[in-house]
Amino acid sequence: MTLSWKPYVWKVAHPATPHELAKLEQEWGVSLPSDYKTLALTHQGMAPSPCVLDIGRGNIVVCELLTISLDEEHWGSSMLEVYKSIQPHVPQGIYPFAATGAGDSICFDYRRSPDAPSVVFYFAEAEGKEAIHPVANSFSEFLAKLHD
Repeated sequence: MTLSWKPYVWKVAHPATPHELAKLEQEWGVSLPSDYKTLALTHQGMAPSPCVLDIGRGNIVVCELLTISLDEEHWGSSMLEVYKSIQPHVPQGIYPFAATGAGDSICFDYRRSPDAPSVVFYFAEAEGKEAIHPVANSFSEFLAKLHD
């Protein structure tokens, strides 16, 4: 199935810059996956189609790829702002990159590998180990799991 992207945060594409990506990586102290960076440069703030993801506990809808660019009007879609809100509730090494309509996040998980993060689902309403659920071994695998 072919993955496409449609506007969500902004009405038109709003590409991120390599400088913004580098600044985010520096702030978090991580190296984001190259396949993610390529996609985020052109599709930040956009919604994937298809957008359904089976997380092993049922399906969720991936509403948006969070934004790297800071935009006061859309601060709730910013990776940095979402990270600030979930940081007290997740282990160190978990960084959000996408969101659901229910306030949950899809995150990179660097706890096992500083160079090749896996992808996890963060349940905002759960606590402890129940809050983090494995989704994919890589960003590419995550994208391949999206379906109708």
